[in-house]
Amino acid sequence: MANLSDRDIISEAIAGAAEMIGPSVVRLSRGHGVGSGVVYDKTGHIVTNAHVLRGSGPLMASFADGRKLRGAIVGADESYDLAIVRVENGSEAIPANFAESDSLRPGQAVIALGNPYGLSWSVSFGVVSALERTVPVGRSGALEGMIQTDAAINPGNSGGPLATLDGRVRGITTAMLQGGQGLGFAIPSSLAVPVAEQLIEGGTARHPYIGIEGQAERIPTHFAKLFDLPADRGVLITGVVSGGPAERAGLRVFDLLVEIDGRAIPTPAAIRRVLSAHRPGERLDAVVLRDGKLVPFRLGFVERAA
Repeated sequence: MANLSDRDIISEAIAGAAEMIGPSVVRLSRGHGVGSGVVYDKTGHIVTNAHVLRGSGPLMASFADGRKLRGAIVGADESYDLAIVRVENGSEAIPANFAESDSLRPGQAVIALGNPYGLSWSVSFGVVSALERTVPVGRSGALEGMIQTDAAINPGNSGGPLATLDGRVRGITTAMLQGGQGLGFAIPSSLAVPVAEQLIEGGTARHPYIGIEGQAERIPTHFAKLFDLPADRGVLITGVVSGGPAERAGLRVFDLLVEIDGRAIPTPAAIRRVLSAHRPGERLDAVVLRDGKLVPFRLGFVERAA
């Protein structure tokens, strides 16, 4: 067998990943609108964006093997921009392999699959440009904690998978910035998966609330090394709501929240992402950096309206 160049190896990896994920990518059409989705499980559930399902008329799901099935909305949440569709007779649908997104790094190669401008089952290639982006949507809303990528994202890609070259889905593409070349965004799978599970279970998603205001803050290098912290950033607490879960747990203004449930908390969006996998009323281990010391807490949370 002839030796492959580095370029050939990358090309083969891209093609291989696309072949793995392609059968799980769905074209969703409703009225005149076209978007994308990705098969979530063997019972015919499809995860997509909430905004893909706006409008009226029959909802149809087209699969790569030529099948077209009628779909019904199981649940949708506009604040997460996530939704679940279930298709009739969907037992033959091939679920994608979803994997956590917390290990993604800027510069890592990814592919996006979907139906841009109605051009079905298109593949684009790029890298993770940045993590934890806040993306304005509509007049007053924002999506937090987004993956930024330069893989081409266009109208019709929304709801499709963003995947690494091992063929595992790490995000759900959701938005692009008008006039911004090479600026596409995806909801990280570490948020999309628990929200999808909640929508499947009960048709609605939870919105965890601990009662703080905060901002991402870099952790001094000597503290990060001294305590072997999982990230070089935390959330600096700038306000604590009186009577809220954070105050009851003992958190204070100027505490630097670095960990919840054993997971790093580099940004405010990460709090929501971690808590979304749990139920209100659960109490989780949390750690703050206070006066040069790591201080453990037991932190509860409540649910608030979207």
